[in-house]
Amino acid sequence: MGIKEFKNINDFFYELGIPFLKNKDFYIAKFEDYDFKVSPKPFSYKHGYFEISFSIGYDVQVSINDKTTNALDFNISFVSPGQIVTWDLKDIKKETASYVLLFKPEFLPLASNVFDIYENFSFFNNYTLSSYKLNNSQIKLFRKYLEEINKEYKEKSEDSFEIIKYYLNIFLLKIKRELHFSQRVSYLKTRAQEITYNFENLIKQTKHKRKPLKYYAYNLNISSIYLSECIKKTTGKTAKQIIDEYLVLEAKSLLKQSTDSITEIAFSLGFDDNSNFVKYFKNKTGVTPRQYKVNSITD
Repeated sequence: MGIKEFKNINDFFYELGIPFLKNKDFYIAKFEDYDFKVSPKPFSYKHGYFEISFSIGYDVQVSINDKTTNALDFNISFVSPGQIVTWDLKDIKKETASYVLLFKPEFLPLASNVFDIYENFSFFNNYTLSSYKLNNSQIKLFRKYLEEINKEYKEKSEDSFEIIKYYLNIFLLKIKRELHFSQRVSYLKTRAQEITYNFENLIKQTKHKRKPLKYYAYNLNISSIYLSECIKKTTGKTAKQIIDEYLVLEAKSLLKQSTDSITEIAFSLGFDDNSNFVKYFKNKTGVTPRQYKVNSITD
């Protein structure tokens, strides 16, 4: 089964049989509004947007990488850019409601890059996906926001997308508040996957991320060797590579938005020397922090 990587997001919508994008940074569709057919084959894809899927009454196996569950067992799931997702739709019940919502950080007033999303909304992860079983009041609440956003998306008013931006901000904050008390559907079939999930969230919660691996292992109550083995087994990457990815995301975020000097940013990330930060950042991105900061201002 091939994995389709959609660089043109409208190709993704064409595959689903739903209308094309109206705004390059945002999309929402309610499947019941369109002639959405049951596919005889599983559909695997990845794209560059954050994705929220809300579902009631859809008998569909959903996989993120090698982790699978059924949408009848949960109501909302979260996908990050670049994650491999597979849908295997078996049946659609009579009483259904299903939305897909996609956005880029640039669309949000409160978050303008990928790291801001990871930092503010912990239900999004790079390597592990979260799905949640909602109670009746949460279903009603989330469905209300999705209906309002979808209604506004269909409007032809010139200020519709400004209204949607604030609806989406409130929706994400409501999700953040509500899911703190909800039951997460576990995709974590093995101890290695569970450790990867906990490791990824610990990185996001750690203020000075440039710490040795033994720091993260200690806080997870496991050995550095075992942590490395689990991460490699689950993601195919080393633990250090994952730390580096989040560190670079945060560095970019600070360089783009903060008024702090590059030296202050370096210290805030855990570097004890500005020159080490400059070398590290250039090695990972191909440009110096100053060049990145200048380019982000002129973009």
